[in-house]
Amino acid sequence: MVIQILGDIKFQITLDPSTWIFDDRKITLEDALKAEQDDDSITFSDNTEWNRQIIEGSSKPPTLKSEKKYKNSQLLEETFIIRLDTFLEYTEPERGEDAMITYTHDEGTTILPYSERGRHYAQFSQDGKRMYDDNMIDLVVISDNDIETRLQHVTGISIN
Repeated sequence: MVIQILGDIKFQITLDPSTWIFDDRKITLEDALKAEQDDDSITFSDNTEWNRQIIEGSSKPPTLKSEKKYKNSQLLEETFIIRLDTFLEYTEPERGEDAMITYTHDEGTTILPYSERGRHYAQFSQDGKRMYDDNMIDLVVISDNDIETRLQHVTGISIN
């Protein structure tokens, strides 16, 4: 299954957590808590057609960094997360920084400020295995090298 980002936004985004294991933007939970990760986010210095295709999803992002950084055994043993801020920013909320993000999860719903999206991570694997059989995620909010909030089995995201 996939997670759609819906709400008062310009662009609806569909997230497929099953593909993130191949994404260069993933990091281990341990590295995120140590705050030692490099900011290896994909940046674009020009506006070429190739860059536009990656951003809009018609081309797949490069995976070469992950292939070099993690051995196959690590992919099968580590716990991985991915920052959600990039995906949330692509939606372009109508209210901008004043928007609120509603996460639907097993315990109900939780509303968090859009302005704090840089601390929102999706945990999609635990010890090399996917989190849930339906490919859903846990939301992990990291603050000061510690997990501030954990929402289990997130099934929906809405921005208003």
